[in-house]
Amino acid sequence: MTERDHECWSDRRESEQASDSAGSHQDGLTFESATQTGHEAVDQGAINEPRKEVIQRGELYFLHHPTTSDTFSGYGLTLRPGVKDFLAGLLMVDRPQPVDPEWLKEVEHTFGEYQLTAMTATGERGIACQMRIEPDSQSYLRQFPTEKVAAIEQALQPLLEEPPKPCFSLRWDAEQELWTSEMMPPFELPPELREVFERTGPGCIPSETNIGVVHVCHASDQDIDGFANQPAAYQWQLALMPTAPLLRLEVTIFDQPQNPYRFESFLNTGQEADTRIAEQLVSQEELYFAFHGEDFTHRFTKVMDHSEIQREQLQRLVDQADDHWAEIPEERRDFDLAKAAFQRHFPL
Repeated sequence: MTERDHECWSDRRESEQASDSAGSHQDGLTFESATQTGHEAVDQGAINEPRKEVIQRGELYFLHHPTTSDTFSGYGLTLRPGVKDFLAGLLMVDRPQPVDPEWLKEVEHTFGEYQLTAMTATGERGIACQMRIEPDSQSYLRQFPTEKVAAIEQALQPLLEEPPKPCFSLRWDAEQELWTSEMMPPFELPPELREVFERTGPGCIPSETNIGVVHVCHASDQDIDGFANQPAAYQWQLALMPTAPLLRLEVTIFDQPQNPYRFESFLNTGQEADTRIAEQLVSQEELYFAFHGEDFTHRFTKVMDHSEIQREQLQRLVDQADDHWAEIPEERRDFDLAKAAFQRHFPL
């Protein structure tokens, strides 16, 4: 397998991964690692509704006001099976007063287009959009057993196949007793990252953004089409190499049972920028993976739960990496050499 010269790379794994156990010895090199496995977020059930064993793609949820019995600020269909963190539907914008035209201009400038649709008998409108529900607000999503549910689901079906371009992050504000929204602009590929991918091919690079750390990924259109809505799992690992510690994230997307899609990223805790990224990830409750296709345009973003257990494990690995880096004589420190050696011995 060809060595890569960038921070992260991906490929399909043709054989079982080498052992992760501490103290494995190969060719005189000692590889020590600690791992913790995480899985894609699983819904914990909404308040006042029976827990479902499985959430199907295309289920209808309402943005319920928990202090009322039947007030809501919008509704949408689940975009992924098993979770309700992303919906495609309508977000009310004409309540309690008509939407500000200047805000609509900002939406159009950000996303290129928008569509308003009447949601009530009195003509109050909603904007067709994708809605990312913050983790602490997902419990306020409800399913209302009304006679109009089937009609709403049918009307929203086209949004499943072609989600609207506007995208908002939503959370329930208990103090104001309303749903608040924030625009989530499409993640444009920075020129410097595009240059890396053009040189090295498919891969994954963690990057700082306005919403936190995003793992920017590049893959073939065929692969993206195959794994876009499939479940995934990840591991934080630490390899203590002779010339540097390697803080590694391995992600597996279960698109093909016998040959799942795998990719990895590395952080160099001896570098200020990567240290800053690691510190942000320790406090970040979700992991974002923004996938760009063959023409480098954004195709979709996968969001995975980054639980407290995962974050605590990551902090321990960061501390161990710092200790190991401090023990290596300055003249022997070489992160690129350590990564190249690791990838030779433990290819995906």
